[in-house]
Amino acid sequence: MNNYKILQRTILKPVSFAGIGLHTGVKCEVTLKPSEPDSGIFFIRKDLIRDNLIPADFRNIHKSHLCTSLKAYNSDADVLTVEHLLAAIKGNGIDNLKIEIDCKEVPILDGSAKSYDTIIKSVGVLEQHNFYKKFLIIKNKVSIKNGKSIFCISPSKSLEIDCMVDFPEPIGKQSIFFKGGFEDIYKNVKDAKTFCYFEDIEMMKRNGLAQGGSLENAIVIKNGMFLNPNFKNSPNYFAKHKTLDILGDISLIDLNIVGKISVCFPGHEVNKLGMQKIFAKYSNYSIYQHNNTKDFSELENSLSAC
Repeated sequence: MNNYKILQRTILKPVSFAGIGLHTGVKCEVTLKPSEPDSGIFFIRKDLIRDNLIPADFRNIHKSHLCTSLKAYNSDADVLTVEHLLAAIKGNGIDNLKIEIDCKEVPILDGSAKSYDTIIKSVGVLEQHNFYKKFLIIKNKVSIKNGKSIFCISPSKSLEIDCMVDFPEPIGKQSIFFKGGFEDIYKNVKDAKTFCYFEDIEMMKRNGLAQGGSLENAIVIKNGMFLNPNFKNSPNYFAKHKTLDILGDISLIDLNIVGKISVCFPGHEVNKLGMQKIFAKYSNYSIYQHNNTKDFSELENSLSAC
């Protein structure tokens, strides 16, 4: 039987870090600060004087090609490449957080979620008493196709992710399956770094992207070989990184998902479309937040029957 009587979390105290943006190449400083219960996760562009608050919400996704970027609904304030940091935040069970940032792109650091994870763990988390986590319970199967990419989500007793990728050599076809909830899945994929093919770099740079990319923050493949083969490769490593991206993107729902996600040929765009389709019909889902004054047994029984 699942336990939904889990308290919300924030961090114990502020913590700062700095680094280079993968696409802008601009140095940026970020400060994570505790936030009030039920406030969610949101970015604050400190370099802007007004209209600088950007909630980490899938409805604020602005672009989702090579990274996930968010844009404030009431201004042109945006923030790029949020997915790895958000995966680390939700992977540590954090529900409420202020992210102060002094430019438009989150630093890429080592290209995975590992460095963010270390930073968060250095200050620790705080349970917010009498405020319980919110859960998104998937009731009907939902699927969406975007080109060859397919995103499906269906009822389950916990969060599960089934991810399949197929890239040119030396990656090839990889698939991976995890279950047990966001935090358990995250622990298995947080170290997997972003990657690209050398022949795509020139195109990205022509479009003003990958200005801060290097062999320190990305795995680069050229002529069927890794240019930086010293990363800790493992079976299905690249499916793990795409799973990390999925975790970062679905954290923008700002609810703890109870459902099975299956993605073939994953990407930020199909993740966005999948989230939009979940909320297109009320019959697809229900939202639950524990309340000490309510009888919880009815919901538990219905979930046990899934």
